[in-house]
Amino acid sequence: MLHLAALLLLLLTGFSLTEAVEIKVHDNNNKTCLYANLSVNFTIVYEGNGTMKNTTFTLPNSLSSNGSVCGDNNSAPLLKMDFGPGHSLSLNFSHSAGLFRGDVLTFTYNTSDTNLFPGAKNTSVKQVAVDSLMEAAPLNTVYTCRSAKAIASKEVIMVVYDVGLQALVENGTISKNESICKADMSTTMGPLTTWTASTMTPTKPPPPPIPSVGNYTLKNGSETCLLANMGLQLNLTYMADNQTRLINIDSNSTASGLCGDQNATLMLEDMKTTILFHFIVEQSKFFLKEVKANISLVVNGSTFSFHINNSSLKYWQTSIGSSYMCHKEQRLRVTDQMVINTFNVWIQPFELKSGTFARAEECSLDDDSILIPIIVGAALAVLIMIVVIAYVIGRRKSYAGYQTL
Repeated sequence: MLHLAALLLLLLTGFSLTEAVEIKVHDNNNKTCLYANLSVNFTIVYEGNGTMKNTTFTLPNSLSSNGSVCGDNNSAPLLKMDFGPGHSLSLNFSHSAGLFRGDVLTFTYNTSDTNLFPGAKNTSVKQVAVDSLMEAAPLNTVYTCRSAKAIASKEVIMVVYDVGLQALVENGTISKNESICKADMSTTMGPLTTWTASTMTPTKPPPPPIPSVGNYTLKNGSETCLLANMGLQLNLTYMADNQTRLINIDSNSTASGLCGDQNATLMLEDMKTTILFHFIVEQSKFFLKEVKANISLVVNGSTFSFHINNSSLKYWQTSIGSSYMCHKEQRLRVTDQMVINTFNVWIQPFELKSGTFARAEECSLDDDSILIPIIVGAALAVLIMIVVIAYVIGRRKSYAGYQTL
């Protein structure tokens, strides 16, 4: 069984934005029946000679839509995009009650392609099929979603963004009406406000409460391979006004990622934030090495995006085979723009037994025993000061007693 190296190099932050690929599928009358405009970034982990490797690439403009199906009232549309030597990406659509949606996204890749998979040990054609995450849209509209969505399955992560889709195009004319995805609607810019000189100071929202603890689980097949319980709060410095914003990560965020012997990743997604934690093993200890985040922040009616990345961290260092625990609040500095406030952390990304946490190594903040020498030292210092003061006072009194009458 291949060990999964979980080095997700794209994941909403850090990947290069590319121009969207446009595809038009035509029917027998040469009229457009299926329309797509989208960008896709791929990260694939594969086995090399003695080590796990990863490759990243984008959906190219030079592709073929042969094999696509227009669909009608009795058959489902299919968008098929072939590229390179044996690679393809296809999307199955369904439609009913005046709505259409993308159902299954199928990615086929050929590891014998030496350009994309140099040094691959086992060359073969592989296939993954995942939920497309596309919401239902009314017929005769274009489903649009500019927000990035990461879709993970086994060794493959696909980041899909700048999407425009219309199935069952009527009379060959692409609709001018759009059906906007929820992710875009949640970050739509508000109405323009005219500020006077006395109201130019941006309104700072009240701080959120302490975040609820989320319980996140990853599985490798039927076996649990990563457990994480923690409350997360992002402390963002907004460069335009140099103020701080606190954002709580939803405890019900969608969790995904990959597990391996030396690498593990946990990705959490809610409507406005995607954050990725990358753990590695070194010298029989694991630690948090990398954090990536993509955040949408609304300030005075305008939406701004933060893209955070630091791959040189060393937090939560713990012996392999143990779990890490810290009940007290911690502040993990990622960059000058972002600090993560963590609460009630209990995490184990490697070597879980029977799907439960192993013995916990607690953080120094939770270890009250270190307070004992501090208290004793402080008490001794106070005692010494009292003795010194008493000695000085006594000396002064003795000197006064021997004055000449």
